[in-house]
Amino acid sequence: MYDFHYDLLTYIYINKNNLSEVKKHCKKIFNKNNITGGIFNLFYMTEEEMKNELNITSEEINIINNLKEVKEIIKRENLIPENINYTIGIEGLDYLEKLDDLNILYELGVRSVNPVWNNHNKFGTGVRPAKIINKKNGLTKLGKELIYKLIETGIGIDLSHSDEETFWDIIEECRKYKNLKPKVLASHSNCKAICNARRNLTDDQIRAIKEFNGIIGIVSIKTFCSSNKHYEQAYIENITHIKNLLGEVDNIGLATDDMTYYKIDRRYYKKLNLFKQSNINEKITKLLLKNNYTNDEINKLKIENYSRFWNLK
Repeated sequence: MYDFHYDLLTYIYINKNNLSEVKKHCKKIFNKNNITGGIFNLFYMTEEEMKNELNITSEEINIINNLKEVKEIIKRENLIPENINYTIGIEGLDYLEKLDDLNILYELGVRSVNPVWNNHNKFGTGVRPAKIINKKNGLTKLGKELIYKLIETGIGIDLSHSDEETFWDIIEECRKYKNLKPKVLASHSNCKAICNARRNLTDDQIRAIKEFNGIIGIVSIKTFCSSNKHYEQAYIENITHIKNLLGEVDNIGLATDDMTYYKIDRRYYKKLNLFKQSNINEKITKLLLKNNYTNDEINKLKIENYSRFWNLK
């Protein structure tokens, strides 16, 4: 299956001086058609969180240089097999120095970005409440320029982590330039109708993504699937809710947002994800079949919708 959101590039970067663990991990997840592609991300948070959670200092943070280094490591160590069909994503654009740098990132293979992560940045506001009282949420003037540049460049706009104001501002900007066919997705977000987590989407937001023939990656993080312990069934319920809302499965993908690479709370993050990437393909297939999804629908969810969205056919 294609994983619509996996921060694999960050995992490689933080282990660049000791790649033995990464090699074992990549061999495991890419074996037996478990993960056959997806959006693999470099992940950026606040400087404090980058240091505390990823052990990346502010001096190291440079999106272009970081990506070049990771790509060099992947090629040198043959970490990702040639048959793995993946797209490069940047999660959080806090450290984008100038909009023209998006041209360089595009040339390096970037096809998806989250303008904001949980925190607020120079482009817009994330789902984390602002520390400054009465700060205006939504896209900034620079953020609106960013959206146009992303559309013009052909880079997908990932709405996961955006707060509602920023989400709708991005949608409005995309509507202005609909003739340019903006690529819109929410790579790792579930349904508020099933689980009222801050990062999940309302029905209106889901319909707005459909308006652009976009994709919503249903994420297997337990706290976004359900507020109770019936997580596997809740995961399917999130898929079914969108299917019923939109009348088809064509705008749904599957995502893990696997975070077991974290330097802190590793045991916690191992428990947080519903599936292991080493057996996720088999487990999700069985669950979908058990819930009366057809083989055609399952293939769309796991592979075809991803291929269609990125024009890989």
